[in-house]
Amino acid sequence: MQNTDYFWFGLLMWLSSMLAVFYFWGKQRQSSTSLPSSTPSDSDRDRIAALEAECRRLQQELDQSSQSAQTEAQQAHFEQLKSLLISFPTAQIMAEKKPTLPAKNLTALFTPLHDLTATWGYEQVGEPWTQVPYDPALHQPDNPDIQPGEMVYVRFVGYRDRDRLLCPAKVSRTLPW
Repeated sequence: MQNTDYFWFGLLMWLSSMLAVFYFWGKQRQSSTSLPSSTPSDSDRDRIAALEAECRRLQQELDQSSQSAQTEAQQAHFEQLKSLLISFPTAQIMAEKKPTLPAKNLTALFTPLHDLTATWGYEQVGEPWTQVPYDPALHQPDNPDIQPGEMVYVRFVGYRDRDRLLCPAKVSRTLPW
């Protein structure tokens, strides 16, 4: 099950328990208006206690489902990033010990990150070091006087989730060299 399935299951369980509580509460109000005594009967107390116990049980079940969903999501993300997490510390030491090592030897390490963002359905905004017309809806300029439509270089990509911009691409009039 996905995280959203747990959420809807929990919401359904909560709504069911609340409807049951209001149903019995309404019945109690109806029966109490017909009786001169305002103290609940033993059967009403038993029903209330049973409903409270059911509510506690449903809350615990919802908490467990939520924890389970979080654990499953973390495990899935770890599996997707495992090769990066395993290789990155070694690559970091290699870069420190052998500063002349070409960076292209390290780029394969980042494939799991690309795969993960693709799995989430995230789209990359821009390609590094390409020239594009500046769009304030998609880009973050390094200089506030850059005008819409002005040609700029993408220095760092951004990401979006369908129509929602997660982070803008960082752009500049010039490249860093």
